[in-house]
Amino acid sequence: MKKWFSKALYGAILGLLSAVIVWVLTEYIAEELMYSYEAQTYDWRMEKKIADAPDVIDDIIIVDIDARSIQKLGKFSQWPRQYHTKVVEFLSDAGAMAIGLDILYDRDTWRPEQDVEFVNAVQQAGNVYNAVYFAMADSDNFRYVMPEEPEAFKAREHYYRLPNVKMRHFREEERFESDFYELLNASRGCGHVNFKPDVDGVVRSIHLFSRFNNHLYPSLGFRIFMDLIQVDSVSFDVGKHLNLLRDEQIISQIPVDKNGDMLINYAGRFKTFRYISFYDVLKAKERNLDPRYFKNKIVLVGTSLPGLFDLRSVPFMQAFPGVEIHANILNTLLKQDFIKALKNHETFIMLAGIGIIFGIIISLISPLLSVILTFVFAAGHIMLSLFLFLQNNLWIATVSPVLTIVITLTLVYLYRYVTEERNKRFIRSTFSHFVTKSVVDELLANPDKIKLGGEKKNCTVLFSDVAGFTSISEKLQPEDLVTLLNEYLTEMTNTVFEFDGMLDKYEGDAIMAVFGAPVERGNHAFNACAAALGMQKRLVKLRQRWAKEGKPELAARIGINTGPMVVGNMGSENRFDYTAMGDAVNLGARLEPANKEYGTLIMIGNQTYEQAKESIVVRPLDLLRVKGREEPERVYELIALSNETLSDVQEKIVELFTRGFENYLKKNWDWAENYFRQILDLKADDQPSKVYLQRCREFKENPPAENWDGVYSMTYK
Repeated sequence: MKKWFSKALYGAILGLLSAVIVWVLTEYIAEELMYSYEAQTYDWRMEKKIADAPDVIDDIIIVDIDARSIQKLGKFSQWPRQYHTKVVEFLSDAGAMAIGLDILYDRDTWRPEQDVEFVNAVQQAGNVYNAVYFAMADSDNFRYVMPEEPEAFKAREHYYRLPNVKMRHFREEERFESDFYELLNASRGCGHVNFKPDVDGVVRSIHLFSRFNNHLYPSLGFRIFMDLIQVDSVSFDVGKHLNLLRDEQIISQIPVDKNGDMLINYAGRFKTFRYISFYDVLKAKERNLDPRYFKNKIVLVGTSLPGLFDLRSVPFMQAFPGVEIHANILNTLLKQDFIKALKNHETFIMLAGIGIIFGIIISLISPLLSVILTFVFAAGHIMLSLFLFLQNNLWIATVSPVLTIVITLTLVYLYRYVTEERNKRFIRSTFSHFVTKSVVDELLANPDKIKLGGEKKNCTVLFSDVAGFTSISEKLQPEDLVTLLNEYLTEMTNTVFEFDGMLDKYEGDAIMAVFGAPVERGNHAFNACAAALGMQKRLVKLRQRWAKEGKPELAARIGINTGPMVVGNMGSENRFDYTAMGDAVNLGARLEPANKEYGTLIMIGNQTYEQAKESIVVRPLDLLRVKGREEPERVYELIALSNETLSDVQEKIVELFTRGFENYLKKNWDWAENYFRQILDLKADDQPSKVYLQRCREFKENPPAENWDGVYSMTYK
C-alpha cells in the first residue's frame, strides 16, 4: 500500500509539473507558436461544425458587388454614386430592417451633386449604417497619430464610453481614416470594418469595440445589432462578458476575452447567407426582383470580388468575403449562439487535472500499457473537445492537454528509469555476492519482489559451523588455515546458491543462509534441506581429498528452521546488510550446536519438517527446549531426500528409532530401550540411539515427575 501510494504521489507531482511546463510555454515562452497550433485544431472543429449547416440563411441578405455587376456596370471605381443611391432607396422602400454598407466611400470630386443625393438618400432611409476604418500611424509616409476625431465628424452620436480602467483593455487605434463625414453624419450609425486576424492571419474573432481617442466604436455588425435591440449603454466584466443594457437592465451578455473579442460562430461556408447581385438590385424592375423579399430583413452591401480587396482568411476558407464575416457576426449576435472558450485559469486547472490523473495511472502500470493509454487519453480528449464544441459551443484547448499527456509520460518514465537504475545498482551491490546471478537478474527484472526496507515473511534459515574448528586452527599456520577455510566456504556457498539460497553472512567458519528471500523459488524449506544434504555430500568428497593432501578433515553441523522472520536492510544509515531477524532465526541458530547433544549432523525444526515432509526422510530427535526460549520445539534429524534410495539398514533404523522415541515419550522405558538396542545391533555408532539408551536407564533409576512432558532442556547454546 505504501509503495502504491509513493508511486501514485510521484506520478501526480510529475503530472502537475508537466501541466506547469505546458502552461508556461503556452502563456509566456511560446505563446504565438502554441496558439497557432491550437488555432488549427479550432479550425478543424469549426469545419466539422459547419458541415451540417443549412443551405441558405435568408434573414440576412448580402447585396454582392460581384463579377456580374462589374461585367454589366463597368469598373467599380468608375461607378457613378447614383448607383449606390438607387440601391439604398430601393432597399429602404422595400422595408429592409437595417442596411449595412460594407464599403468605404470617398467623396466624388467629379460629381459632387451625386454625393449630395446619396447623403440625402441615406438620411431619408434612417436605417443605413456606414463603415469607418481605423489605421495605425505611419510616420514614414507622414501619416501621424491623430489626437482626436475630425471636427466635421459628429463623433458623439457614434461612440460609447466606459470607465478608463476598463477602456484600456480594448484595441487602441491611432488614425481615423474615413473622411466622407457628411455621409457618416447622415447615417443611423457607424461601425468599424477592421478585422484583427490571429497570428496565422485567420479571422476567428471580432473586436466588438475599437478604442480611438478614448472613445469606443463598435464594429459594423455589432452597431446594427445594438440598435435593433435598443441598447443605450454598455458595461464590461473584463475577461467574462460585455453587457448590453437598456434602461439600466442587462438585455444581452456576450462572452468575450480580456480584450473584448468575441469568437465568431460561423454559420457555414461561402454563400451560406442569401447573396443577390448588386446589379439585380439596381435593375430590380427590369430583373423582376420582388421588393417584398427584403422586407424586415437585414441587408449588407459588400463584395465577394478578389479585386476589391475585401477577402479574408477564415477557419475553413482562405479567401472569404469580409461582408459575409459581418453577416456571421450579426447572425451570432442575433441568435445569441456564442462560442465560449475556457478562461486561462480554467485551462490551467484542466491541464493540472489531466496531468495528475494521467501521471498517477501510468506510474502504476507497465510501459506498454502506458503508451497505449497515452494514445487513448490523447484521442479521448480530442474527441471530447470536438463533442463539446459541436454540442455546447465550448472551445477547450486540445494541443496543450495532449502535450501535457506526452510530457507527463516522458517525465514519469525518465523518473522511473533514473530511480529503477538506481535501484538496480543497489540490488546488484546488495545481492550479487549473496545470491546467484539468476536471482539477481530476476530481482532486476522484477524489483517489486523485494521490499528493501524490510518485510515480514515466511522463510527458512540455515546455520552451519565446523566442529572443533578452534583446535584445528591452533594446529595450522595462518596461511594454511585461510586456504583451507576458503576452500571449505567456497564449496558450501556454491551448494547454497545451487538450491536458490541467499548467503547472509560468514562468521569465521560459520555460515548463515536464508531460503525464500529476497525472492521465493519453490519450497524454501525443501531447498534448505536439499542444500544441507548437498553440503554434507560435498564435505565427504573434500575430506577424501584433504586426507590425501595431509590436511585436517573438517566436519560441519547444520541447523535449519522455518518460520516468520523480518528480512531486509539492517544496520546504520552508512552501513547495512540484507539479513533476517526474528525468533525463528534465533531458533535455527540454536539447532546447529544442538547437534552435539545427539551426535547428528543436520537438525531441522518442526516447521521445516511440516513444509518439506513430503520430500524428505527424517527421524524424530526430541522435544527440545533450547537455551533462551521457553517454548519447546519438536526437532528431527534430516537423513535424505525422499527421492533418494535408502539402504535396508537405514530404513530399519528410521523405523525402529521412531518406535523407540514414541515409547520413550510414553515412559515405556523397557520397550524404548529394546528398540534402541536393536538399532545399535545394526549400527553400533548410532549416537542418537546411544543418547536415548542412556536416558532410558537414568529414568528407570530416577523416574521423572508424573507431569513430565518429554521435553529436554538444553543448558548451553
